[in-house]
Amino acid sequence: MNAQLLESHHEEIAIDDPSAPMPRTEDATFRFASYGRALIGHGTKARLDAERVRRLGLGPAARQLLAEQPQGSILAGVVPFDRAADPYLFVPQVVEDLPMRGLMRYEHQTSKVTEVVGEYNPNFICAAGAAIDQIKTGSVEKVVLARSLEVFAEDDWNPESVWQRLYQQNPAGHSFTINMPQDETSIVGNSPELIAGVRSGQLTSHPLAGSTPRRTDRSEDQAAAAALAGSAKNLAEHAFVVQHISTALRSVAKELMVPAAPDLLPTGQMWHLGTLIRAFLYKGLGSLDAALAIHPTPAICGSPTAAAQALISELEPEDRGFYGGLVGWMNQDGEGEWALLLRSAMLNGNRATLHAGAGIVADSDPFDEHSETAAKFRTMLCALGVDREESNR
Repeated sequence: MNAQLLESHHEEIAIDDPSAPMPRTEDATFRFASYGRALIGHGTKARLDAERVRRLGLGPAARQLLAEQPQGSILAGVVPFDRAADPYLFVPQVVEDLPMRGLMRYEHQTSKVTEVVGEYNPNFICAAGAAIDQIKTGSVEKVVLARSLEVFAEDDWNPESVWQRLYQQNPAGHSFTINMPQDETSIVGNSPELIAGVRSGQLTSHPLAGSTPRRTDRSEDQAAAAALAGSAKNLAEHAFVVQHISTALRSVAKELMVPAAPDLLPTGQMWHLGTLIRAFLYKGLGSLDAALAIHPTPAICGSPTAAAQALISELEPEDRGFYGGLVGWMNQDGEGEWALLLRSAMLNGNRATLHAGAGIVADSDPFDEHSETAAKFRTMLCALGVDREESNR
């Protein structure tokens, strides 16, 4: 991360003086941790308004708002799954760039879980079956269906503690919190998928498609990874997503470098197939422009995009909101990181609402897809203090 550092003495305290008081980050409006560092935003200096977005388009509107701000400002926030819905993007009053190893000295404040609602969801199984029927008619090739569950606790959730627990589970991911301006709601998560990262003009995108749950036994876990790497179904799905993203990126970047085969990416709960794509962003554009060129990808929506979105609206009982959207930041040089908003929860008081999805194709099994979503829920459930084995019922 190379957004301009404000109040840089905090970094010195965190690294050099373990006995010194930690920087106050519990009231942050924005947290985004990746590659061992965290951007911490405090307050709101300016917000990107819907009228400007409608007039200019989201990417140009974001760049214009940033150009109006003092040097060193960043734009941060979330973009919904539905591109037609309003984003929540703002300029923090103060931004700190801090090492995560210093911030992780906090003791975690976990609330005692009292109830988990929705672990088994027969409506999702029926929806997956209906989607398969539609796919077999040829009206859509693939659709990603999501479901939700709710976790209740004795006390209010602490977003920062949940964020730190998520980071501990998967420090290679992109851990985030966004304090929403209404209803005292926070979005907290740890995304394994970088949609667009830009540094010194170089663009990086790391799409994931094709996954399997981790196993607790080491040999079984390695066997599961090997099976995923050799799965014709998952490899075909992954290749399609990579081709889609590579084509989309040509509108904003040049000199694309796309590996011929995917790698295996482990997280705390899942194995994924991932391909690291590199390119050079056209001058005048920023990381958000690159992310918007890709969003939504077939890995979170389906294909063709319009038909898949229509089927999602028909089969999912509620609007996804920001789940499956973008979360991240961008500085005035266009550098920044935007991750897919996955492995996340909406925290409101003692209630946490989680989402997880699975890609449905013609040969999918609805019960297997339900199990895949259950495995994806485990990341957030563990961060909320729900036992891993209990969450696998």
